[in-house]
Amino acid sequence: MRRRWLLLLAAVGLLAVSAGCLGTSTVSDQQLNQNATYEWNATQAQNASAVVNATGGQYRAVLNVTGTNGSAMRFSQTSQFTGERPIPIRAIQFRYPNGTVVNATAIDVSQSRDAVTVTPPGDRGQFAYTAPMGDRSLDVPVVLPERSHEVILPAGMRVRVPVFGSVSPGGYERTIVDDRVHVRWDSVDAESLSLQFFLLRDVYLFAGLLALGGLVAVGGIVYYRRQIRRLERERAESGLDVREE
Repeated sequence: MRRRWLLLLAAVGLLAVSAGCLGTSTVSDQQLNQNATYEWNATQAQNASAVVNATGGQYRAVLNVTGTNGSAMRFSQTSQFTGERPIPIRAIQFRYPNGTVVNATAIDVSQSRDAVTVTPPGDRGQFAYTAPMGDRSLDVPVVLPERSHEVILPAGMRVRVPVFGSVSPGGYERTIVDDRVHVRWDSVDAESLSLQFFLLRDVYLFAGLLALGGLVAVGGIVYYRRQIRRLERERAESGLDVREE
């Protein structure tokens, strides 16, 4: 019996060691070296240190890392249920001031159970990556704190109606250009940017359902009151409400 317990403990220990090894493995080279086309002039055009272009299903970010002294950038996201975990970034590239673009083979990338860490190959230039997003939500890690950020939502999406849309942190400006919402922060001291958005037709559909539900409820109340009045009239006509003295 004791031998079985020892074997069980050994198996559990082996699983724990294996999990630790898997958690610290290097990010897939195939994932990091995927092809992608980035708008390198986005940071200059939007006058922002970080520009996030959300297209639905994924977003592409271009970051101006000039002035960061080549500091490592940590990509992670926190969930109430799973805690902190790495963001599966892919198609990473770095563009030098002279226009030369290099891929993951020239960029130092490591992964732990908590985050993906990227060290740019130079202290001047731009770093770009692609990451997944939800159909109606977007969470972007802030790896350039206290610098300007701009998020461009997919065409037709909006964020201004409560319940349907929300933006965090506050202190942002919102504009609409070519049917795309631009959300801008002049400085961000939060760990991430979180946006919930919607299509205008979603609001119209919800409003229509509410109106229909209201009409059904009113109709039910009217019908119920009519039934009560009919029963009262029938009782009166049959003399059931007449009291004998």
